[in-house]
Amino acid sequence: MTRPSAPYAGRPSRRTRDTSVVGRRPVGGRVHPCRPRRLPVLRQCSVQVVSDLCGPASRLDRPWTPVQAAMIAAAATADTMRAVRAMPGWPIEIGPLAYAFAPRADQPGTGALLVAPQVPQLSAALLADAAELLSEFDAVLGPTTGAGWWAFGLREPAHGATLRAMPGALSSAGSLTVAALRLGLRVAMLPTLRELGTGADVPVVAGHCPAGSEFAVTVAHLSRGRG
Repeated sequence: MTRPSAPYAGRPSRRTRDTSVVGRRPVGGRVHPCRPRRLPVLRQCSVQVVSDLCGPASRLDRPWTPVQAAMIAAAATADTMRAVRAMPGWPIEIGPLAYAFAPRADQPGTGALLVAPQVPQLSAALLADAAELLSEFDAVLGPTTGAGWWAFGLREPAHGATLRAMPGALSSAGSLTVAALRLGLRVAMLPTLRELGTGADVPVVAGHCPAGSEFAVTVAHLSRGRG
């Protein structure tokens, strides 16, 4: 007596290089490979770190000594520059606010982003969010807990010349918002970051810095020395 054959279940399965089993029909209990999702293309921006946007290191005195305040300010700048330089292919310049949004012939059609020079809690993710918002809005603004701002960007940098011509437009987050709205720009707000305005802000800002922050390490070292 011959043994009945099994019902036909399609062509024999084959194994791919990743050892997953693929059949003609989906079969329960088997793993079917899928193509990985394509990562979104990161929008590119040109960045200007505004050298004169923060005050002297002496603003951080009390309870820090002048030498400690200078070390803290330098660490804040180092962290800011590290975050900016982590953005692949983004042109970076350092200059005063008077040169904000200067036209760049080598970067047509890209947004422009101004960044404060001492934002140690800055991360590549925040910069990427700003660039992504510029694909939908005319401007982005990142205010601080004080009256200032840590980032301001324009999808069309040509609007920057008009803003520079408006007295006090770039002086504070509120002034920037009013000036941008007067130009008819749609403004997207970035997260509000703690301002590094006085010595009392230092430990709070250090607590919001990303892993490996030179600012946080410097503050922790100086705090142990004071104890």
